[in-house]
Amino acid sequence: MKLFLESQNLLETIVIEADKNSDAARQLVAALTNDQLNWRPASDKWSIAQCLEHLAVTSSKFDPYFSQAISRGRKKRPLIAAPKYQPSIVGGWLIKQVMPVTGRNLPAPKVFRPSQSTIVDPLGIFLKQQETFLHFVRASDGVDYNKVRLRSPVTPLMRYSLADAFVVTVVHGWRHLAQARRVREMSGFPN
Repeated sequence: MKLFLESQNLLETIVIEADKNSDAARQLVAALTNDQLNWRPASDKWSIAQCLEHLAVTSSKFDPYFSQAISRGRKKRPLIAAPKYQPSIVGGWLIKQVMPVTGRNLPAPKVFRPSQSTIVDPLGIFLKQQETFLHFVRASDGVDYNKVRLRSPVTPLMRYSLADAFVVTVVHGWRHLAQARRVREMSGFPN
């Protein structure tokens, strides 16, 4: 969280960190077979492919909310200079929940769960959604992303800033890419 709070240009930091997530995903799946990508350590645990698909599905559910928030922000809250990031109460809480080192396993909301069948080209699915996400980040330049609010795709009662949603997306990526790395390092992982 400190990285985002101390950033002089939040949108640039988001782009850099999202690109790092994309590179980490590429390195993670390099030379893996489809069987290795879809191997699950247990019936209630996710495969590497499911981790990547989950990140893509979760991010994609925000697309219409990002689009609406940016459009509203252009009309109501245009800026000349980018503001320093200030998490909202709900957004700050949510970011802490999805940090990789929380020590808690949170069940994914139904709307964000990956498929239970074999996933073909999980890296391609993830990278395509990363491009879409970065489009929204760049499109929010000139918008007061701290003040423009959006609703959660999980529940309309939860609202937080556009900036919070961007940070959540990146931090959520850290969490599940770390989870996918742990799957690859397990003793039963197929050769």
